Amino acid sequence: MSRSDEVNKMTENVYKGILDQFNPSLKNFVTMGKHYEKALTGVTVAAKGYFDGLVKLGELASDSQGSKELGDTLFQMAEVHRQIQVQLEDVLKLFHSELLSQLEQKLELDIKYLTATLKKYQSERKSKSESIVLVC
Repeated sequence: MSRSDEVNKMTENVYKGILDQFNPSLKNFVTMGKHYEKALTGVTVAAKGYFDGLVKLGELASDSQGSKELGDTLFQMAEVHRQIQVQLEDVLKLFHSELLSQLEQKLELDIKYLTATLKKYQSERKSKSESIVLVC
């Protein structure tokens, strides 16, 4: 095998390695990120139910003379919980828009680019090989 053939084979293996191994792994990573996002969205829904329960208990406790302090404490807990939820929802939006969506778009573009570049490389290589054979 000539040095040129070896270099050609190594070049094609790099392209194929990226297309067959790295990009599918990255695609799997994006899919796992979407599952994670979905799970966090479910947690957010459950947390809203928890928040509503805290507020309701706070209202009930505040109506009673003996439980006024407990009601105030529950309202404070509910407010802290609400702030945490708002932060979580903001982070979740950023996670989706700035990480998952961007990564997915770049991955698709990368796959198209690498596929086209590999085909172009193979076509040019074939063309050069044929022209060398014709000259000889």
